[in-house]
Amino acid sequence: MASQSGAILALISAGYLLGSIPIAWIVTRLVTGKDLRSLGSGNVGVMNVALNATRWAGLLVFLGEAAKGALAVLLAARVTQCRLPAGGAGAFCDLAIGAAVLATVLGTRWMVWLRFAGGRGNTAGLAAMLLLSWQTLALGFALWGLVRLASRSSFWATRACLLA
Repeated sequence: MASQSGAILALISAGYLLGSIPIAWIVTRLVTGKDLRSLGSGNVGVMNVALNATRWAGLLVFLGEAAKGALAVLLAARVTQCRLPAGGAGAFCDLAIGAAVLATVLGTRWMVWLRFAGGRGNTAGLAAMLLLSWQTLALGFALWGLVRLASRSSFWATRACLLA
């Protein structure tokens, strides 16, 4: 039991540090020489890079952020020797992989290297979901699309998906 707790704590730490790598900030600094936090929305994320640096830089950030989510899942599965998809593999596997992914998203949102500024963590979370349950991800996108069409509001579509 102690080794399982230690593994989960290590995965949480690794996940947070992985998520807190400021890919968007680094790419923007390399492309424009500017601090992304002073551009556009100030958000350290994909869209702010795409809108205020270049579209290609935004694509690079998107791929990097998606890699964070995928790596969190793969690292946790490797360390715990759990099979993917994790669902039904047991409480320990579900907890370990879930904790690693959540820590990665939290690291993306509150990056220690940028005084706890960050992005939203959507790309990392969606990439993790793609590996864990592409069916759930597809249903989520379908729900978002239906609510978006009915309400004409991205805000309400996103809230509906979060509640579901």
